[in-house]
Amino acid sequence: MNENSASSPVRPDSLHRLQSCVGIWLPFLFLATFFFGNAFAKNEQFLFRDAAHFYYPLFHEVTRQWKAGEVPLWSPFDGIGMPLAADATPSVFYPGKLLLLTPLGFNFGMRLVVVLHFALAYGGMFWAARIWRCSVFAALLAAITYAFGGPVLSYHANIIFLVGASWLPFALANGWLIARRPALLPGLGLALSLTMMILGGDPQLAFHTMMMLALAAVLFVQPWRRPPSWRRWFTWRTYRMGALVGCAMLAAGLSAIQILPTSEWASRSLRATADQPRNVYELAQGVGPQGDDRLTALLGNPKPNTHALHSYDFSIGPWNWPNTFIANFSGKMYPLNERWVRAIPAEGRIWFVSLFIGTLTVFLAGYAIWNRPSRRVDRWLVAIGLFGLIASLGWYGLGWLILEVGYGFGWEGKNLPVGSPFGGLYWLLNVLVPKYAQFRYPAKWWIFFAFAVSLLAARGLDQLCISQRLFGWTAMVALVFLIAGGSVLLSASWLGSMLPISPNDNLFGPLDPSAGISQMALGLVSAGVALAVGVLGLYFLPRRLAFMLVLLVAATELAIGNGWVAPTASQDLWQSNGFDLTSQPLQSLDFRPTNYFDRRDNLYPPEFAEKGSADRMIAGLKIDRKNNFPRFHLLDTVRFVPSVVSITPRDHETIWTLARSDQPLMNFLRDMHGVGWQPTNGPWPAAWWQADIDWHSPIDPLPPNEHLQETKQLLESLKKSDRLRLLKSPDWGQSPLTYKWDSTNRFPVILEAAPADRPSLPTAPPAAIVSTKLDRTRAGQMTLHLSSSQPGWAIFREYFDPGWQCTITDGRGKVRSGVSIFRANRILMAVPIKAGDTKVTLTYWPQSFVIGAVLSGFSWLAVVVLLVAKLGFAISKRR
Repeated sequence: MNENSASSPVRPDSLHRLQSCVGIWLPFLFLATFFFGNAFAKNEQFLFRDAAHFYYPLFHEVTRQWKAGEVPLWSPFDGIGMPLAADATPSVFYPGKLLLLTPLGFNFGMRLVVVLHFALAYGGMFWAARIWRCSVFAALLAAITYAFGGPVLSYHANIIFLVGASWLPFALANGWLIARRPALLPGLGLALSLTMMILGGDPQLAFHTMMMLALAAVLFVQPWRRPPSWRRWFTWRTYRMGALVGCAMLAAGLSAIQILPTSEWASRSLRATADQPRNVYELAQGVGPQGDDRLTALLGNPKPNTHALHSYDFSIGPWNWPNTFIANFSGKMYPLNERWVRAIPAEGRIWFVSLFIGTLTVFLAGYAIWNRPSRRVDRWLVAIGLFGLIASLGWYGLGWLILEVGYGFGWEGKNLPVGSPFGGLYWLLNVLVPKYAQFRYPAKWWIFFAFAVSLLAARGLDQLCISQRLFGWTAMVALVFLIAGGSVLLSASWLGSMLPISPNDNLFGPLDPSAGISQMALGLVSAGVALAVGVLGLYFLPRRLAFMLVLLVAATELAIGNGWVAPTASQDLWQSNGFDLTSQPLQSLDFRPTNYFDRRDNLYPPEFAEKGSADRMIAGLKIDRKNNFPRFHLLDTVRFVPSVVSITPRDHETIWTLARSDQPLMNFLRDMHGVGWQPTNGPWPAAWWQADIDWHSPIDPLPPNEHLQETKQLLESLKKSDRLRLLKSPDWGQSPLTYKWDSTNRFPVILEAAPADRPSLPTAPPAAIVSTKLDRTRAGQMTLHLSSSQPGWAIFREYFDPGWQCTITDGRGKVRSGVSIFRANRILMAVPIKAGDTKVTLTYWPQSFVIGAVLSGFSWLAVVVLLVAKLGFAISKRR
């Protein structure tokens, strides 16, 4: 028998590879089972915050549209319709979304998306550590602490950022290889990793990654001492920077299908709107009116309710740093309100519910730094770790430090010309990096700190040589942790009573600081035990056994310290009987506006704030589900205003901002959207014919202050209009019916266009009434059928977007394409109608998507050609 036949025993090298593979993935299987086992065993979904009420319904709508054979470009249920793919957060084109389309169902797919991205983060970190010549045990330590450390584990509830974090190790490792010695395969690896971040919904992380790789190319991959010549020094770095830029350009081409629509949409959003200069470039362009407050945003004092201010949300205060090595140092955020640092007046919104990555891990990382790393990659890891740590401070800049010191001496800081973020690294990025001010949330930088610490811990494990002196110092530190933990535990009640009173949380109830401080005490004890056991093992045990013990201690620390982070609940809470509705046809869905919700409103009962409960998250989810907040309306497929999207359009948000301070205007806008109209007045028309309209000059091109004032004037004109407008639709209970607002017969419509762009239409007969019927079988397409059509306008109660395209069919079957669509009442659409027209078809197919799809297609083809050429060259070389 041939020794290579199928019946021959497994060769030793194959068996060894199998054993190695099992050994590498065994820690992941244990920890994934611990953290996520209930979700699969009990058919449960992740419960905390965005995982429950934002991503689940959002991805459900994306999946529904894909299953219907439609590209999910438009969401008809956000507000009165909003772009879907252009918002980036739905990550419509991310390949990982295929997991939601399998026969296993959407609910199972949602769980699988989360767990497989943790596997990707684990495998990517292991591979990166091996690329940087860590031992297998050290690489496993890096993979365990990164994938199941608090920062990445917190991302189970923020899936698009979990996607970015899972691809980060691949991007940084390949980028480092490119920066050292440009080559094809690492270049493609970097480009593909960046592409997955962008398509996955986290372009900001891709941008941050390129910043850190540029830092590597300029400062770390080549020595600074005694260069052969400055010209050679400059050439080396230019060549490597050029390679990185080439990879970034390829990634931009691969993800153009996402980048172009998102860029176009963002240019119309609040993020791109500034009535004060936010950076030196806007200052040079003369943004904003001249005056004494012109530089306030630039100096760290942005106006309230602006993106410039909200961009500093989710900053991580320095008092939270001990959470990295002391489990629950700040207390737990849920299921009870026990996060005692909420009593600190400067504490802001929480991005990561846990920062804990392990006491032993931080000890080993600290040893690697203290050991004066000679390798350039280690120095780079220290640099990006410090960069991420300091940038994540965000709001807590030099200005904040000055103010805090001033408060301590009784000075209120009223005359200080700078704000809290002034002088901080994140503030500096906003001021100096072009377009960076359109990003937000400093805490996003923390992921680089977690990445660096995990890898430095791996380097520290390989380098560690515990002398008797180090053993003594470490044992003393462990003893201090134990004593401190016991002391804090005994005095938890007293310490809790010393803290200032903080406001009750609307969901989790009053703060229990004593319980939070008790958790800190337990964290101190756990830190002492982990450090003592780890160091004892490294000092007394053989190296291989000691490394295995370190992995066991690290995994146990994470399981104990972060075991509360990823709660789940029965998927029946999301949809009755646990069945998803992703296959439901669009024509059976309801397009009526059902509710208005202001994010500042509290829909939870008052007793929630008065008393906490262990099952409060489930109770809160039930209320959110009942009220369709914030995106649960996508499951019930009903409209919900105002829209809750990541990139907020300026025109849409402006009208609601004005209405919040003007109740009659609020009532008017609710009527215009149709909110609450159906129960008392019958169905509200989605489209109708109208003979007469008024005109207004375009408002969008105006500066922010003028934009606000002109919008207010237009809305006031609509609200006060008393012109009679007769409407007719087969869906209405009476025919014809005169629309009533506040007992005044009127239906006002104001279109926007420059005088030269306004079409001149013949006058319709005074008694003309045109019947209309709207058909909608696709999210991004509407067909309005007209009967006895006369010159006038077809008005659509759908959000105005330049991506809509219009064709009109007349009575002879002739089709007019490229018909202009006009902005009506600031946010609606209007199309000019001629006598005899029978059908108006609106299709959402933006040009930016078409161009992006073509560019992405050619880019992916180029990648395939390069890989095939590389493979062919390798085969021919072997021959």
